[in-house]
Amino acid sequence: MADMTPKGWLAVACLLAGVPLAAWGLAGGGALPALAGLALVLAFWYLAWQWLARAGKPQTPIKPAADAAWNMKDRPVDGGDKR
Repeated sequence: MADMTPKGWLAVACLLAGVPLAAWGLAGGGALPALAGLALVLAFWYLAWQWLARAGKPQTPIKPAADAAWNMKDRPVDGGDKR
């Protein structure tokens, strides 16, 4: 947990504060605490989605192949028919 970014800590804080606040507001009939809690939970989902989208990207750039397949489409097939 030492390598968490400030955005990660913010997401955890949104979740830990939003769920009880929304539950308390919804159970007690208070619309304002319920909306505030649900807004914090939505903020958590937004931050989590950003993290998931960033985690799916490669860390190093992808190098193109030296001999790509689309460059070889006009070449004859080596080896002839092997039946």
